[in-house]
Amino acid sequence: MNDRIREASSIQAEILPLADARKAGAMMLFGEKYPDPVRMVSMGSFSKELCGGIHLSRTDEAMSFELVSEESVSAGTRRILGLTGPRAESQRKQVLQTADAASKLLHCSPNQLAHTVVDLIQGTRKLKKQLAGGGESTETSQPKVPTLNSGGEYAEIRQSVRTTARALNVSVEEIPNRIQALLLEQEELKKQLVLLAQSGQTSADDLLKDSELISGVRVVVAETPGANPNLMRQWIDQIRKKNTEPTAVLLASRSGDDKVVLVCGISKDLMDRKLSAGSWIGPVAEVVGGGGGGKPDLAQAGGRFPEKLPEALLTAKRVWKEMMEA
Repeated sequence: MNDRIREASSIQAEILPLADARKAGAMMLFGEKYPDPVRMVSMGSFSKELCGGIHLSRTDEAMSFELVSEESVSAGTRRILGLTGPRAESQRKQVLQTADAASKLLHCSPNQLAHTVVDLIQGTRKLKKQLAGGGESTETSQPKVPTLNSGGEYAEIRQSVRTTARALNVSVEEIPNRIQALLLEQEELKKQLVLLAQSGQTSADDLLKDSELISGVRVVVAETPGANPNLMRQWIDQIRKKNTEPTAVLLASRSGDDKVVLVCGISKDLMDRKLSAGSWIGPVAEVVGGGGGGKPDLAQAGGRFPEKLPEALLTAKRVWKEMMEA
């Protein structure tokens, strides 16, 4: 398209019989009805079309062309959207600026941006799965990134930017901000994995050693630094299986600087006495500025004030005692 623009071919329009236009090779769309005579517009020797309007006298007056999108509008019909003139140049500048900013964030070349972003997305998903799985590494399949078409350096960069925008599900202008957010998210996930690895030194037996006997019930109330909800639930299940006495467990963990996670569970014999994990965790969650719930045997809650966690753990013991005395 830009090669044709640079040719500076003349554009001419003439009125002639439909048969002559067909003989000259004018493009005619299937199913369209044309008047006779018709208006045929010719651009140099490469284009003859039947058209009612004309805006340029030479192709170079378009200055340049920038493809924005192409899409299906009906069966067998597609629409191409493009920009010309100053707007095309502005679009090209935006693509190059975005590619430069994004590639600097990821320390890659602009035409490798799409591949690097897909790696970033997959890496973030993998870290999330590791956290959900208690720190165990999980293998994930790599999605295919479209092969870049040849057509010059800019064409490759433009396609890389578009593929990146689709992968991130954002507009071209939003790519750098979204990449920055993903990088920050990865750093936070890595910190949580380090804490989770440290919490791996804790075991159900360790938690039981610090338990208390309250009204004939073995009660475990503890902070488990770095543990995620999955790991906390595993510990609760292990404690309930190991202990033959009626058992109640409430574990707490800080997540970042402004989040608290609480998980609690009780043994079946306590449920038979109409006690509920959800009733226990509610007042505790209020202390840390949150709420939650769950099944009678297992409940989870969150909060916004990690600094109040010591108070919340004391509240957990007090509330449990009140529940037993009720």
